[in-house]
Amino acid sequence: MLVHQIRAILAILVVGVFMAITAFMAIYPLVSNTNVALNAYADFFSKTASVYTGIIGVIIGYYFARSKDSREEDK
Repeated sequence: MLVHQIRAILAILVVGVFMAITAFMAIYPLVSNTNVALNAYADFFSKTASVYTGIIGVIIGYYFARSKDSREEDK
């Protein structure tokens, strides 16, 4: 496999897991039988999503960083 393919697969997996976690957290209060305090849960959701968003940004930035070789090929 080429390095670009590995980077793409890893990035898609990471973003997919992030989307799955976010979707689960967003849908949980709607489908659960427990009584969820929506204001407190919204605060928890925003704090958790902001942490994951930073991690996702770092990972995507690392895997799609441009090397010197690819910059020279673009010229």
